[in-house]
Amino acid sequence: MNIDKILEDELGEKLKKNYLLKDHVSLHVGGVADYFYTAENIADLTHSVSLAHRLGLPYFVLGGGYNVVPSDSGFHGLVIKNKSSNIVFSPDFSTVIVDSGVNLGKLINLAAGRDLGGLEFLFGVPGTVGGAIYGNAGAFNYEIGDFVKSVTLLVPKEDKMTIVRHTADGMKFSYRSSRLKDKIIGPKPVILTATIQLVQRRKDEILRMMQDHLAIKKKTQPLEETSAGSFFKNIGLGRENAAGFLLEQAGAKNLRVGDAAFSKKHANFLVNKKNATSADVKKLAEMAKNLVKEKFNKVIEEEIEYIGRWS
Repeated sequence: MNIDKILEDELGEKLKKNYLLKDHVSLHVGGVADYFYTAENIADLTHSVSLAHRLGLPYFVLGGGYNVVPSDSGFHGLVIKNKSSNIVFSPDFSTVIVDSGVNLGKLINLAAGRDLGGLEFLFGVPGTVGGAIYGNAGAFNYEIGDFVKSVTLLVPKEDKMTIVRHTADGMKFSYRSSRLKDKIIGPKPVILTATIQLVQRRKDEILRMMQDHLAIKKKTQPLEETSAGSFFKNIGLGRENAAGFLLEQAGAKNLRVGDAAFSKKHANFLVNKKNATSADVKKLAEMAKNLVKEKFNKVIEEEIEYIGRWS
C-alpha cells in the first residue's frame, strides 16, 4: 500500500509532508509530522480522520495548539489542523451549534452581539471550542462542560468511523478532563460539533464581565510569555492544593533546563524563553513534579498533553 499516494490523491494540495509542528503550537517546540493537513470544514475533518483510520495511520487533531507539547522527534502519522468554522445561533432557545474548530474568543464575541452570554469566564482563554471541550476548560469556578448540551463525535469502530451524539452526561466531564481525554487505547474519537446552552444577558453586561475576567488574567498570568497555558492540574480545592502555589513554594521558579523555565509571574506556566526543546520542557516538568513530591508529598499531573514519538 502506497500511503503517500493515497493521501495525496484523497487530500490534495492541502496535504504537507515532513511538516514542522513548532509553528502551530503555542509553546513553539516540537519536530516534524510525517503528514500535516488543514481541515477547512467539518467535511474535510471527517474525511481526513476517516482516511487515516482506514489506512491504520495514527492521527492527531490540532486546534489552537495550546495544552499540547509535540516531541522533538515529531509525530509519526497525520496531524490535522482543525479550522472548521460554522456557528449557528438559536436565540429563541439561547443555544448555539458550533464547529469544533471555532476560536473561543470569536464565539464569545459573536454571542455577546446577540445578547447571549454565559461563557464570559472563558474570555481570554486561547484555543478552540473543540479543545476547550476535550479538556473541559474552565476559570473562575466555571467549566465549559457546565454549558454543553450535546457533542457530536466521529468515533472509530473497527475499520470505519461512525458519527455519535453524546449528551453532557455522556461526555463524563470532570476537572480539566472528559471521556475523550481519558486513557484510550488506539484511535480517539474526534469532536465535530457541539450544542452549547447560553444565557440571555444584555450585551453591555456581557462585555463588562468579559473585560473584568480578562483584566484579572492579565494581572495574574503571563499572557505575554510563550507558554502552553496552565501546565499542571490543581489537585483539589483551596490555595494549598493549587498547582501554582505548590510549585512556587517548592521553588520551581528557580529551575531551568535550557530555555525552558517557569514564569516568575505565575509558577504554573512553563515558558519557552527562546529556543527550548520539547525534551527541555519534559525534563523541567519532571524536576518540578519531583520538587513538589519531596516538599509536600503531593503528586501533580500535567494538564497539557505530550504527543508524538517519546522514548
